[in-house]
This record gives sequence, structure tokens and C-alpha cells, in this order.
Amino acid sequence: MAMLASSSPTLLFSATSSNLLPISHSSTLRLSFSSSLQSSSLSISSTFLSQPSLTSKRFANHATFSISASAAEKKKVLIINTNSGGHAVIGFYFAKELLGAGHSVTILTVGDESSDKMKKPPFNRFSEIASAGGSTVWGSPADVGSVVGGETFDVVLDNNGKDLDAVRPVIDWAKSAGAKQFLFISSAGIYKPTDEPPHVEGDAVKADAGHVGVEKYIEETFDSWAVFRPQYMLGSGNNKDCEEWFFDRIVRDRPVLIPGSGLQLTNISHVRDLSSMLTLAVENPDAASHGIFNIVSDRAVTLNGIAKLCAQAAGRPVNIVHYDPKAIGIDAKKAFPFRNMHFYAEPRAAKSKLGWSSTTNLPEDLKERFEEYVKIGRDKKTIQFELDDKILEALKVPVSV
Repeated sequence: MAMLASSSPTLLFSATSSNLLPISHSSTLRLSFSSSLQSSSLSISSTFLSQPSLTSKRFANHATFSISASAAEKKKVLIINTNSGGHAVIGFYFAKELLGAGHSVTILTVGDESSDKMKKPPFNRFSEIASAGGSTVWGSPADVGSVVGGETFDVVLDNNGKDLDAVRPVIDWAKSAGAKQFLFISSAGIYKPTDEPPHVEGDAVKADAGHVGVEKYIEETFDSWAVFRPQYMLGSGNNKDCEEWFFDRIVRDRPVLIPGSGLQLTNISHVRDLSSMLTLAVENPDAASHGIFNIVSDRAVTLNGIAKLCAQAAGRPVNIVHYDPKAIGIDAKKAFPFRNMHFYAEPRAAKSKLGWSSTTNLPEDLKERFEEYVKIGRDKKTIQFELDDKILEALKVPVSV
């Protein structure tokens, strides 16, 4: 019997015996135990291999026996979730992923459960969280302590506030209540425009951006914290128009109006990638601590490319028309769902610090989104395109009725 030890917290026992079996056989028993702050595992395996005997030209027998046990540290997580905008779906997916991994989750959504907003995705699917064992509550983040009934949590994620006035009460309560880790959904929009895209963690940010003040306060308050800066996202349950804007025009054989050349780079991530990165931060707090992470996919796409991929997903042709917003007096922010500039970040920190990898596949993910688009009947709804028509009129481009 031999015992091997190394600098890592792993012990390996190995034994070879020849008296348990005929001399033509050998037996090896291996037992290993590994342990870390987050998990521990035990495995035992026994392998029997026979050698060729005098009575047979070739004889082999292989048997294995194994016992394994692992137990990752389970956390109690509180998610403060916005009740509007594209970020709401992040909390929904994150809660479901945490519950699937065995963690305890409470999701506090801003506002009133009976409001009309709760009739829309992802809120009208919160029963999925409850059926998975999670808790759903509603109220004001400023009164988070009373809303959660004095319960305490290991981890708190704020997926709601955009400035310090909104998030400070949550940070202060989490600290006083003994939370060990604080996570914050910020925004990649705080990066200053650059002539060297993509945006990477550490690039200059706009000092007057509300999210920046929140990030600084979290750093000053918590020993274990991480900040996540998303861009555009897609996924079932998202209630902010993104790909739907393109589908609305493609299925109605209308031109897709794109400001500028259409070669501007951006980033669209499936929300499952965002939730997987957040879950890694919860399960590996030391690796995530003091980290700023671009919570985005690892591939860019052009604005023209989005239109083409949406058309491909819908199985329809697309007519892309470019225009200069300034020349025709149009505010591109109101006429188009993406920024009229290069707006592209890369998830370098998540890959190097958390071992994260992206699963976003726009051609396939957009097919899923189009199926849902048709399922809810949006392809048949009457939609007005007044701003589009104004642009087309200025460009002298006819539209079929």
C-alpha cells in the first residue's frame, strides 16, 4: 500500500495485489479524496486485468467498481430584480440556474405582484421559479429587510438599480445582514467610446455614469464583490424588443432600415450565458472577487448581420435600406433598437478568472426566438410603422401595402 501526497488538497491511495486472484491476474485498487472550500469528492475504483494464460491465446477481463460522492457548498441567494427593461430576464434565468444547481433562491421583484407589468414575460413565468423550490416576493428595494422578513443570505445580486440612490439601501442592508458576497448588474454602456474596439475590462468609463458610482461604493463596502456589464441579450422571456424589431419588418415584407453603413459591430448574448457566468461567480467567490466582468458572448455581429440572421431564422428574404439619420432629421435612438456606432465588448475576464465559455449561437438562438414570435401571434398583429414611413418617404423608397 502506498500513500501519495502533493501540494494540492488531494490524497491518492494505490494498492496492487496478486494474492487475491490467480497469478495470471493483477488487481489495482485506487482511492482518491479531494477537497476544497467549495466542494469535496471521494472515489474508489478497482480494476482487474487478466494476462494471457497457457490455455488460451487471448483472454481479457476488465471489471470496475466505483463509489463517488460530491457536495458543493450550497448558498442562499437573494436577487433584487427590476420590473422593466431587458435586464428583468437575467434574474429569471439566474434564479432557475441556481435552483437547478441546488442553491436556495429568493427573487425580490420591484413593485406590486398585481401590477399589469407582472402579466408580461418573464414575470408571468415566475411559477417556474416557485415550482423549482424558489421564493418570489415583491416590494421596494429600499425596504429589502422587511420585504424578506428578516431572512439573511450568503449572496445578494442587485439586478435593478442604475445609480447609487437606488442601490445604496440594498448594499447597506446586505452588509449589515451579514451577506458574504455582493454582485451587481452594471452596464457595458458606461465605457467611453473607443477607436480600438472591443471594450475590455479595465477600459476607461464615463465618470458621471450612475452605474460607476454604484461600482465604487460596492468596492468600498464589501470584501467579496463582482460587477457584471452586459450589452444586448436575447432569450425566451425577454420583454424588450431586439430581434422582434427585425422580425416585425421581415415577415411583413417591409424594408429593414439601418442607420449608417450597417457594418457597426455589436454584441448579442443569449441570457443563458449571462446566468451561467453569474452562477460561476457564486460558486467560485474567490475567483470572482474584486472582478469586473463583461457579461457578453464572445463574438461580435454587424448590424447588417443581425438583419440577415433574423431573415434566415424566419425563412424570408430581407431588404436592407441604409440611411443617414442626421441628413433626414431623425433621432436614430428612436428609430432603431441598437446604438448607431461600434458597441462591442469581449468577456476576457470571465474566461481567464472563472473558466467560463459562451454557448450563444445566433443562427440557432434566433430560430428559437422566431418560433416564439409566431407562437404568440405577433406576426399577425397590426403594427404601425410611422417613423419607418417617414424615413422611407425622405429616401423616396416605395413600400408595398
